[in-house]
Amino acid sequence: MSAPPVPLLTDLRALPGKFWVLFAGTFINRFGTFVWPFLTIYLTRQGYPIAAAAWAISAYGVGSFSGSVLGGWLADHIGRRHTIALGTFSAAVFYMLLYAASSLPAIIACSALAGLASGTYQPAIGALIADIVPPAQQVRASAAIRLAANAGFAFGVALGGFLAERSLFWLFAGDALTTALYGGIALVWLPHGLRRVTQHTPWRAAFASLRGDRAFHALWIASFCGSLVFSQFGSTYSLYVERLGLTLALPGWHLAPSEVYGLLLGWNGALVVLAELPLTGATLRFAPHRVMALGHALAALGFALNAVAHSILLLWLAMTIYTLGEMISSPTSSAYLARLAPEQMRGRYNGALALAWNSAGIVAPPLAFPLFAASPTALWLVGGGLGLFGALVILRGGRTTAD
Repeated sequence: MSAPPVPLLTDLRALPGKFWVLFAGTFINRFGTFVWPFLTIYLTRQGYPIAAAAWAISAYGVGSFSGSVLGGWLADHIGRRHTIALGTFSAAVFYMLLYAASSLPAIIACSALAGLASGTYQPAIGALIADIVPPAQQVRASAAIRLAANAGFAFGVALGGFLAERSLFWLFAGDALTTALYGGIALVWLPHGLRRVTQHTPWRAAFASLRGDRAFHALWIASFCGSLVFSQFGSTYSLYVERLGLTLALPGWHLAPSEVYGLLLGWNGALVVLAELPLTGATLRFAPHRVMALGHALAALGFALNAVAHSILLLWLAMTIYTLGEMISSPTSSAYLARLAPEQMRGRYNGALALAWNSAGIVAPPLAFPLFAASPTALWLVGGGLGLFGALVILRGGRTTAD
């Protein structure tokens, strides 16, 4: 155990002004995240079978996988700002092309290109936070960025559920507009970051560093397992809620299953907004690998609980436990990566970790959709087991000399 952490408000006030620009841009970008969580619903309503939806979502993962490699390199060579702008503007174009696509091959191609563009700017965001925020404040900064992302997502996904019942066009147009707006904010107000320091470090040097970093390997494996679980909330989970046929009657309002799904995902974001920043104060005093392991274990438990969740109340409870684990592990993971990464390789370390998420996006749909079709219960239990395995890996392999 270490010394008590600095009070929350003191830490937040000390964060640099450019960080708050990134905070605002992240909120706007995530508020418009409509395409990913509702793509499965969109495609099945267009008459495509579940297998086609799996291919489209996997294509998005393949694109994101490539984008994370490209984005890590670009962040270290052309700067964080230009990488964010390039990725966001390109993603906005591809979201609209995806809406216009009228055949399955075109949908798969546009989905892959949208994933490529979206994956490109994510490593630059993580690297920029490490550039502009002092090490002692990076857990708080990571939690604050997640607050912005989840506040935007909480409001946005609830709106997305409303739009899915009324205007599928605005699912895509809204995502494109908010993503492009983030790119404009980046160009006008964000700094380049450590471009001059990092651009002369070749990939082979970064690869050698990554290959020998056992703590990073543990973080990568745990993140991959957690990503396999998380990816279900944008694919099979929506089908599960619709299959259950759950509706919610409120005074003067009747919510359809897709809107119930949106509210459940929105609760995930709202809970992060309400509780994650204060929660980081409790976790800062413990070794990072133990905090991350606890978070992964709780997320696994919450996901597995869906196996017996056949009512809105139990689905809400499962989401609450899952979100608690996410709130414990994710800010610590981001700050932990910043500590592991050499300064001149921050973009590529962030890109390499993004490969864990994007690899899961590739392999999860063709594995999860058939398992879901055979037995949703099996899917939730297998996912819970994967999450627990990730917790054990980070607990055993995530210790560093600084712990």
